[in-house]
Amino acid sequence: MNHTLATAASLSIASLVLACGCASSPSRSQGDNTLQSNDNQTTPIAQCETQDFAHADPDIELIIGNIFADEFIPRYYDPITTYTMEEIQVELEAMYDLDQRVVGQSLNPSTEVPTAESTIRAIDIAQSDRLKEIVEHIGWPTRELVGLKATQAAYMVIQHAGHDSEFQNRCLALMIDLVEQGELPASYVALLTDRIRVFQGKAQVFGTQMAMSPNEFGVMVPTPTVAIEDPEHLDDRRKLMGMPPHSEFAGAISIAYQASLVDPGTAFAEVQSDE
Repeated sequence: MNHTLATAASLSIASLVLACGCASSPSRSQGDNTLQSNDNQTTPIAQCETQDFAHADPDIELIIGNIFADEFIPRYYDPITTYTMEEIQVELEAMYDLDQRVVGQSLNPSTEVPTAESTIRAIDIAQSDRLKEIVEHIGWPTRELVGLKATQAAYMVIQHAGHDSEFQNRCLALMIDLVEQGELPASYVALLTDRIRVFQGKAQVFGTQMAMSPNEFGVMVPTPTVAIEDPEHLDDRRKLMGMPPHSEFAGAISIAYQASLVDPGTAFAEVQSDE
């Protein structure tokens, strides 16, 4: 057992996360957050279609039996340095909308043509590469800079950037600083820490990565997707991050899952934190 984790309640958030082996980047500089705006606002949305996959063109290329819809992959042609802050906000919000539409459809059993995993991965890569440009230009996009939906979009994109662990760690370091400045909730750091550790094949620290799976009696129950390190002190660590006890978190997942059985259109996928 990691003794540092066992004494989490006496640590700062930065010390705890660094002890977990994450956010190890030596540089936390966010660069210059000052940008010039103008009144000639455009809508620099990535070039991608908005139609549903269920009505996709039957001639779209097939890859391993699944539809790979190349036209749904966002493409960003203009350098982010030419954008106003308002335009950056619009682009981030478009990332959020695309994720909700495409990934949500892939989890909907009523969808006639589910989104191929290869398409989702291509979207994740395109969006994370663009987010990297944004972070290099303005630092982490906070609510103060770009609004609530856009900053949620940025967080969603970095959650899905497991193909680029270096970028994830860099953003985690930026988030730690913002949490300690009171500009982000500590739960953002906890969730991303667990995501990074799962991608690294390590045990999670805060128990955020959960999914429904059958127990020994065949009953579907919330289950950690990977082991939780030092479970005896799990709630101490969660309390430090301003999170409820793990039993309450698991209970909320159970309620959402039961609701999804009654109404498949519910947002259960949003509760499953491993997605």
